[in-house]
Amino acid sequence: MASNRSYTIIGAFLLGAIALVAVGILTFGNTGLFKQQRQAVIFFNQSVLGLTNGSRVLFRGVQVGTVRRVQLRLDPNGGAKIAVTIEMSGNDVVMQSGRRLPNDLTIEQMVKRGLRAQLVVYSYVTSQLAVNLDFQPQNEPNFVVPPGELDLPEIPAVPSEIAQLKDTVAQIPWKDTLNRVDQTMKTMVQLAQDMDQTINTLGPTLNQTTQTTQKTLATVQKAVEQNNQQLQATLASVRKLTDNANDQITKRDEQIDKLLNNAEQTSQNMAQLSQNLDQFTDPESGTRQDVQSTIRDLSAAASSLRRFTQKIERNPHTLLYGG
Repeated sequence: MASNRSYTIIGAFLLGAIALVAVGILTFGNTGLFKQQRQAVIFFNQSVLGLTNGSRVLFRGVQVGTVRRVQLRLDPNGGAKIAVTIEMSGNDVVMQSGRRLPNDLTIEQMVKRGLRAQLVVYSYVTSQLAVNLDFQPQNEPNFVVPPGELDLPEIPAVPSEIAQLKDTVAQIPWKDTLNRVDQTMKTMVQLAQDMDQTINTLGPTLNQTTQTTQKTLATVQKAVEQNNQQLQATLASVRKLTDNANDQITKRDEQIDKLLNNAEQTSQNMAQLSQNLDQFTDPESGTRQDVQSTIRDLSAAASSLRRFTQKIERNPHTLLYGG
């Protein structure tokens, strides 16, 4: 009994160890049973040289998955496209809060929000390509296969930058452009020849014009020097005239001062004379009375002299004999 019990314990221990190993393998291994994985298919109508199984799937430079399969799929109506199956792991794509993507968030919903795929060059040294995902709602989804006819959801593809550049270059009218460039070059050559001929023709005239210009400049320079000398002489004369004017003004200032003093003295004399006249013409003034008395006496004397003169005229002998 004890022996059987020991075998049972050992068997249980082995089974537990095997279970732990299995759980570890499933958890840390690459089986994908405990990973949230999303697969999709992308159809490219351009060369995918450099894109292989295991190539990176990027979202704005961040790896979010890998390429699982690259297939050539033929169209029953003719033509072919490259089908690239990608796989995105939930461990690489999470919500902004850091949580896992919800199960109800499908690739179809992200495509409706504008998710698009594009081929990009991952390494220019090895020419390795990668699939770049980004939200481009401005680009209308161009589905190759109608939705619902594929086992996996389709992510619409947009032309790569190189393809867009090729399309842009292909749309350029190279032939017309080259013809215009050729015509322009011919016109420029003809213009250069005409200019060369014109320069050769105008060379002597230009030389003569240059000589004439030099002579004119020399004449102008000489005239400027002469005018400068005359200007210096004129400035000297003006300076001398200014000095003389200053001297005359100084002398006239002295005479004006003297004249003003005389005028002031004359004004004082006139004031005194006016005052004397006022005293003389005053009726109550004694001087006026004296003058009036003198005038009366002179008038009486004049009257007496007039009568004496008349008497002498009538009788001249009065002076001899008295009268």
